[in-house]
Amino acid sequence: MVHLFPLVFIGVIISLIVFLYFEKRAIDAKRKHEKNGFKTSDMTINENFERYDTQSNVTFYFAVMFVFTIFMSYFGFFTAGLTLVEVFLYIFLTTFIGSFIIFLLKIKKSILIKVFAAFLYGAPLIASSAFGFIITYIVYTKLM
Repeated sequence: MVHLFPLVFIGVIISLIVFLYFEKRAIDAKRKHEKNGFKTSDMTINENFERYDTQSNVTFYFAVMFVFTIFMSYFGFFTAGLTLVEVFLYIFLTTFIGSFIIFLLKIKKSILIKVFAAFLYGAPLIASSAFGFIITYIVYTKLM
């Protein structure tokens, strides 16, 4: 359990850096659309997703965190002999702490923006971490 806390700290830091990078890309895409004369009023949700390039940013965030989780799970968990409970704790703590930090970073924004940003951070992180651990476990058990 002592080995878990540095891994959670590393996971939170890396996931936040990657998330904030893709959030910056989303803001830049929005500014580009506004510069081209797109009006922001009366936009549907799909138009807003396109304006922020949401689908590609979430996909790339998922992919980067998936690759990171594969390396983290192999070198930090399976070779160190950590258990499934510690894997679940890592996924939960990384997502919870990161979502809380995202929530605090958006303190002056509306509650909808805070919740939406925390969701866009947490949902891909949970999925990429789960798939990364599963793939690494399958490969690790087949090779050992």
